[in-house]
Amino acid sequence: MSFMLEKRTLIVLLILGVCSVAQMGCGPKFDEMSPREIFEYGSGKYQKEKFSDSIEAFEKLIDLYPFSMYVTQAELQIADSYFHRRRFIEAATAYEDFIDRHPTNESTPHAMHYLGLSHYKLKRAIDRDQEETYLAQDALSRLSTQYPDYPETGSAKEKLIEVRGDLAKRERYIGRFYLREKEYYAALVRYQRIVRLYADTEYYPEALYFCALCYLKLEDGREAQRYIHMVKTKFPNHKYSEKAKDLIDEKE
Repeated sequence: MSFMLEKRTLIVLLILGVCSVAQMGCGPKFDEMSPREIFEYGSGKYQKEKFSDSIEAFEKLIDLYPFSMYVTQAELQIADSYFHRRRFIEAATAYEDFIDRHPTNESTPHAMHYLGLSHYKLKRAIDRDQEETYLAQDALSRLSTQYPDYPETGSAKEKLIEVRGDLAKRERYIGRFYLREKEYYAALVRYQRIVRLYADTEYYPEALYFCALCYLKLEDGREAQRYIHMVKTKFPNHKYSEKAKDLIDEKE
C-alpha cells in the first residue's frame, strides 16, 4: 500500500514538472500578435513589476512594428523599466535616445528628469571621477530651465542643489590637497572655480577666503585684498569673514 502511494506521488510530481517545463517554453507569440496586443502585454508586465518581461515585449514591438503608434510610448517604458530594475547605465542611454528622437514630446520632461536621476544614482564619492555628477547636473539643469512648470521640477531642483554642492566639494577637496603640498597656484585655480561656477553653494565663502590666502602666498597683495573685501562684504557674520581679518593682520 505504501509502495502504491509513493508511486502515485512520483507520477503526480513528474506530471507537474512536465507541465511546468511546458509553460516555461510557451511564452507569448509576438509574431502572431498585433501592436496593441504586444503593447498591452508589455504594459501588464510593467504594472506587475516584471520589468525584464516588459522590456522584452516593448523591444519586440519596436522590431516588428517600427511605425506603430505605440512605439514612442514603448521606448519610454523600456527606459522606465531599466530604471526600476536599477540598471541605471542602460536607463540613461534609453532616456537620452528618447529625448534625441522626441524633443517636443509631452513625455520629454519625464525622460529628462529620469535621465538626471539615472546619472545621480551613478555618481561617485568626491575623491573619484565625477563624470556622472556632471551629467546629472546637466540633465537636471536643462529640466529646470526648459520645463519650469513640470510637476517634478521642484524635487529635481533639490537634487540639482545637492549635485552642485558635490561638484564644489570636489574642487575644495583638490584645492586643500594642493594647499597641503604648498602648491598655491594650483590650489588657487580650484578655489577660483568654486567662486566662478558654484557661488550658489555653501563652499563659496570658504573659496573666497582661500583665494585671498593663495594670493598672499603668491605675493599678490592687491588680488588678496580684493578677495578679502569680497568675503567681508558678502558674508560679514561668517566664520571666514573673521578669518579674513586675520589675513589682513598677517599682511600688515
